[in-house]
Amino acid sequence: MRVLHYDCSAGISGDMNLAALIHLGVPVDFLQETLKGLHIHDEWEIQASSKLCEGITGTQITVTYHEHTHHDHGDQGFAHSDHHHHRTFGDIKQMIETSHLSPFVQKTALDIFYRLAVAEGSVHGKKPEDVHFHEVGAVDSIIDIVGSAICLEYLNIDHIVSTSVELGSGSVKCAHGIMPVPAPATAELARNFPTSLGGTTHEATTPTGAAFLASVVNEYNSPIDGKILAIGTGIGHRQGLPKPNILRVMLLETSSEKTYEVESMCELHANIDDMTAEQISYLTTKLLEGGAKDVWQIPIVMKKNRLAHQVCVLCTLKDKETMIRLFFYHSTSLGIREYFPLRHQLERDSKIVNTSLGSAHVKTSYMSGETHRHKPEYDDCVAIADKTGLSLSQCQMLAHMQRLREDAKDEQS
Repeated sequence: MRVLHYDCSAGISGDMNLAALIHLGVPVDFLQETLKGLHIHDEWEIQASSKLCEGITGTQITVTYHEHTHHDHGDQGFAHSDHHHHRTFGDIKQMIETSHLSPFVQKTALDIFYRLAVAEGSVHGKKPEDVHFHEVGAVDSIIDIVGSAICLEYLNIDHIVSTSVELGSGSVKCAHGIMPVPAPATAELARNFPTSLGGTTHEATTPTGAAFLASVVNEYNSPIDGKILAIGTGIGHRQGLPKPNILRVMLLETSSEKTYEVESMCELHANIDDMTAEQISYLTTKLLEGGAKDVWQIPIVMKKNRLAHQVCVLCTLKDKETMIRLFFYHSTSLGIREYFPLRHQLERDSKIVNTSLGSAHVKTSYMSGETHRHKPEYDDCVAIADKTGLSLSQCQMLAHMQRLREDAKDEQS
C-alpha cells in the first residue's frame, strides 16, 4: 500500500503543498498539460525552481498568469492582478464538472472546494453555494487545489496520514481586512484535525491548506511501518522565520497491506435526565435521518443520583455541525461533548437478491479483495417472514444462500 505522510509541523499552504508533491516526483510538464483540461481562459504557467531554506533543499513554485498589471502577494507563491478574484463556489464547481479531468480528480477537488465554501459560509453567515471566493477563487489557488488532486492520482496514493498541524500566530491581510491568525475560515476547518498554535510568527496554515487536509487525510499522528520511496519538500516564500518555512511529504510503501479503511470520525455525547423515552426516541430518529452513521444510548446515573441517558452520535467530520444543530434543536441538552476517534471499516457493498419468496438486500464485506461475510438485511427478512410464516432465521438463510449462488454465477461469467 502506498502511503503519503505529511509533516505539517510548520503548517501547510496551497502552493507549498503543490511544490512538495512536485518535488516528490510529479513532472511539472505533466501537471500543466493535465490542468489544461480545466479550460482556464487566462494564460497561466507553473514555475517550479529548486530553493534552499535553512540548509534544506526543496521545490518552490509560483503560479503566474498574464494580466496588464501584476502584484506580488508575498508567500502565496503567485503574481497576478485582482481581475478574477470573485468566483463563487458554483462557478468553480461548473468549471471542474465540465472539465476533461478524471472522475477522481474532479471529486477530490470539488470536496476540497466544498469544505472551503462551508467554512467561509459559516464565518459569514451564508450558504455554501452563495459564498464568493476572493483569494481562493483566483487562478493560482484553483491550480493549487486541482493540481494537488492530479498529483495524488499520479502518485497512486492509497492512504494519507499527517502530523498535528501548526497554525501560526500574528495577523494576516485578506480581502476582508486584517484578520488574526488562524484566519476565520482556517479556524473553522481546523476543527477537523489536531493543531498547535504560536509555533511561528506568521500564517503557517492557510484556508486552502487546511481544506486540503480536512478533505484527504485518513489518519493523524498514527505510526507507520514501511519503506520510504521518496521525500518531497515544498518551500514557502517567506524566510527568516522561527521555523524553516517548509512542508515535508514522504511517500512510503507499507510492509503489509491493510485490509480495512481508516476514517477520522466525530462522536458527540450528551447526558440527558429531563426527556421522556418517546422524546429521546424521536431525537435519535432525527439524528439518523440527518446523516448520523450510528446513534446509541447508555443508561447512566448523574449527580443527585438521577437516572439518565447518555445519547451518543457517530458522524463524519463533514456532518458534525449538522449533528450539533439537530442535537440542540431536538433535545433539552445545553452542552454537547465531542471526541475524534478513528473508524476502521471493511470494504462493503449491498445487493438485492430475488428469492422464491421475495427480494432482500444482502450486505457483503471484503478483506483484501476477498469476500469476508454476507449479512441479509434484517427489515427485508422480517417482511418475508411475516408474509410467509417462516421463521426469521429461515428467511435469513434463504437470502444468504441466494447471494452465494449469484456470486458464483458472476465469477463464472
